[in-house]
Amino acid sequence: MSAMSCPKIEVLRWNASSVYVKCPYCDEEHRHGVSLPGMRTSGCQPGGQYEFIFPIDEKTGRVGYEIDKSRACFVKAGSQADQQDEVIHSSDQDERVLAGLFHYKMRISTTKPKPGPVLNLYDDSKEFKTINLPNGDSFEQKRILDAISDCVLGNLPAITQYLNTSAEANLFLHGRGHAGNTTLIRAAAEKSHEMVSLLLQHGADANATDEHGRSALMEAALWGRTGNVEALLKGNADKRLRDNEGRCAVDLAQPAPKNEEERYRRSQFAAADNVLECNRHRRSIVVLLGDSNADKQYQYTEPPSESERIKYSFKKSQSEMAITLHGPIRSYPVPRISKTAAVLDRGGQFKQISATSGWGVDALPPSPTNRPHWVEQVYHIASVVGHVLPDAPNPDWDQDRSGQYYASHAEKKLIAYFIERHVFLPQDRQPDRNLEDSIIEIEDIIAEGEDSFATWKKLFEADDRLLGDAYDAREVERLKHEIHVVEEELLRLESDDKVAAMRVQEEKRSTFLEKEKMHQHLIELSEAAPLLSLKRAVILSSNPICKDCDMFMERVNRWFHLNIEMTLCT
Repeated sequence: MSAMSCPKIEVLRWNASSVYVKCPYCDEEHRHGVSLPGMRTSGCQPGGQYEFIFPIDEKTGRVGYEIDKSRACFVKAGSQADQQDEVIHSSDQDERVLAGLFHYKMRISTTKPKPGPVLNLYDDSKEFKTINLPNGDSFEQKRILDAISDCVLGNLPAITQYLNTSAEANLFLHGRGHAGNTTLIRAAAEKSHEMVSLLLQHGADANATDEHGRSALMEAALWGRTGNVEALLKGNADKRLRDNEGRCAVDLAQPAPKNEEERYRRSQFAAADNVLECNRHRRSIVVLLGDSNADKQYQYTEPPSESERIKYSFKKSQSEMAITLHGPIRSYPVPRISKTAAVLDRGGQFKQISATSGWGVDALPPSPTNRPHWVEQVYHIASVVGHVLPDAPNPDWDQDRSGQYYASHAEKKLIAYFIERHVFLPQDRQPDRNLEDSIIEIEDIIAEGEDSFATWKKLFEADDRLLGDAYDAREVERLKHEIHVVEEELLRLESDDKVAAMRVQEEKRSTFLEKEKMHQHLIELSEAAPLLSLKRAVILSSNPICKDCDMFMERVNRWFHLNIEMTLCT
């Protein structure tokens, strides 16, 4: 990889000590120590350097990361999204593609044409050479034909001599062959970067294109010729040029089916290529051709403004028992059409989160893994901000728990989701006393069991006999028999009810100890939190928002210094 290019890549996730990135050279995940953004060496082979940046735009104050409290790390928004085979274009890229297609259809050149007539490599060549055959016969052949062949084959000495001695060196460098190819375009598809450099040194046009709008850089990218790409970029090749289909060089280096089909169609040797190595070269080319402007990394947006929210509406279908959001179109199944459906919008960099009212297993959003249920989180947040959840108008609606009806409202659950993903609660910043008490309680139970259960003692004695230091080469056969006896005893003891109960307690202790360890990591993460975090979000609701949800939102905003808004969309 050339030192001239240092790609900027966003981190996938980070914690208090480490940063994880997807390497642009090997496509694998690498870990680095946490520090301010800066140059890093990939560590893979052949690899190279890159600069990682956090998903935080200090210029606009916008961010593109969430907190994953179950893993005690910050996660880049969208980092788990599935990648598509075809190139994913931004809206700006789409506009450039359409512009390129328009220019092609209208036969408008996007670059200034070279002055003078177009020379044909074959028709305009007048320089001949005599070919002597073994039988004494001879014939004349255009000298340029051998030069073209030597160029494709990478015969550097032959081309060096030709360019220094031929009167048609200019024709060789600038003339056009079949389909408008120049010798540089043909050489760029081959493996000799020395040949490409030689042609450029003698004045070959790095940005000449053939009848399909393909430049030498595009051909080098398509065939995975990293050295050729580097040589062409040094020769001022324009990586923004687009072919007749609107594709630029970086598009042709992507692992897209269309590119693979073209390579197989054009070359009988494509199937024999080392696919893994070629893909690695093409990834390197994507890095070389990528936009190194750091400002392009940030495309973060705000949630919809008040004027934009009028474009959204919920439609209820009694026959389908569904509430559908029109804005983007999304449908949410509900057990009763009177239920509320709501959507949390945090900006385009985050996926929209849907919620339905209720606390059943089918209510949205799904309960988080290894975290309390959303209704439980609403109760806890209410206790933090000083909000008392009122009793339901009908006592049966609370189902024997005061405030449960209002705690299960879709809007409150989405506020809880926002807090879970973007705010450190007081409990996240200090040791979990309940967890510590649970560990002490279980350890006491296990200690009592070790003292009182004879079978438990036997189990550990059996373990000791297995792990003792009495193994001697002279007693191998005896020990084999003894090990078998001990294993039988272990199996019998494991089936004992008291031993089984102790094993359950041991498993609980292991689980709690792991939770305690992860909670300590979460405390450390809260202490290393970035200065900028997400503060604003909009909740779109299908039903009128109740007064208690409004009060809950206001208290949450005031306590955590947030700007969450709620809007009825009808």
